[in-house]
Amino acid sequence: MSERLAAGPDLDLDIVRFGDGDGPAVSILGGVHGDELEGVLAAYRIADRLASTHVRGTVTVLPRANPPALAAGTRHGDGDANLARLFPGDPGGGLSDGIAHAIATALIEPCDLLIDLHSAGHRYRMPPMCGFGAGGTLGGRPMLDAARTTPFPYLWAHASVAPGRSVSHAEALGKPWAYFESGGGGALREADIGRYEQGVLRLLEIVGTLDPVSFAGPPPGRQVVVTGGDGNTDTGVLFTTAGVFVSSVKAGDAVATGQAIGAVYDDGGRKIETVRASSSGRVMMLRHHLRVAPGEVAAIVAGEDGRAA
Repeated sequence: MSERLAAGPDLDLDIVRFGDGDGPAVSILGGVHGDELEGVLAAYRIADRLASTHVRGTVTVLPRANPPALAAGTRHGDGDANLARLFPGDPGGGLSDGIAHAIATALIEPCDLLIDLHSAGHRYRMPPMCGFGAGGTLGGRPMLDAARTTPFPYLWAHASVAPGRSVSHAEALGKPWAYFESGGGGALREADIGRYEQGVLRLLEIVGTLDPVSFAGPPPGRQVVVTGGDGNTDTGVLFTTAGVFVSSVKAGDAVATGQAIGAVYDDGGRKIETVRASSSGRVMMLRHHLRVAPGEVAAIVAGEDGRAA
């Protein structure tokens, strides 16, 4: 059933609800950032799949959580506001605050599981990953076990998350949550969208809203579990100079403390900065866009805990 969720005087969000209402409630978000279209397309695919599937409880899908940012094709929305730093929002604030408040009150606070579909956007690359609250449980099993059923090769177990995110609001309410990331660089990959769809359906099985779903694709193979950091994409290894960034590793690679992950060159081709990993672990986000400025994030490295399947 399609519905309109009022998010401000001149903005409604289009949501779709499925299910018989007799069971758990799950909320699925896409498009919190306007340059992350993987989650938008995956949310629409999931909605199409659920339309022909018996759903116990309630599954609510919001494919386009941030219409102003999506219309502009930019990460942030009105006034350069980052919707993923505003939850639980403020109905008396700006447009993005109103969107955050509407989503928080109508979709996050009533749910039993929150799934937020993100990606690396235009400027960065990320390996396909499922992030989740390390202390949470889903369907009576630890969230790590639930995440292992998804097709993502990287699983990021967060002991804490930065404030203002949709998932940090769920965490504060004691609700299980997961987010998906992948791709980036301004391109979409069929395999990534497929992982999102399959990953969501697997979590819906575990929470009890769907019967087991069959997939023709191969299993994910080895899954690397990383820990440490709160997944805040505004922090990490920072550039100290302006120029052109040339990476020497790729997203998902293992690096050691002090290892070079790339270098910044000036327009004359001279190396002016070597960018090094500040800790050992896996590169979970890496700058893709060539032009960089001081204070921008070069990479995020999370520690690998050795629990590989």
